[in-house]
Amino acid sequence: MSEMLANDITEVVQSYKKPPRQRSPQEILARYNQALETYKELCFKPQETNQLKLMTHTEIKILGWVLGKPEKDVVRDIAKNSPSMPFGTF
Repeated sequence: MSEMLANDITEVVQSYKKPPRQRSPQEILARYNQALETYKELCFKPQETNQLKLMTHTEIKILGWVLGKPEKDVVRDIAKNSPSMPFGTF
């Protein structure tokens, strides 16, 4: 039993030594677009999703940075996928 556990631990440690796989620009762009859609869906849900919405917003900004998009384009994409709500409806 302890031998199996030691082998499992060794395998896990070895897996962490491998460098992470580089994602292609197409994969990053697909994830960026998927995150924008997720953000759009979260905007129509109740207030309990604020933390998830914030995390998705952050992910979109980071992916935009990785893609080399200017900050204003990323913000424009986020705004385009957000419903326009007048003040007081939050």
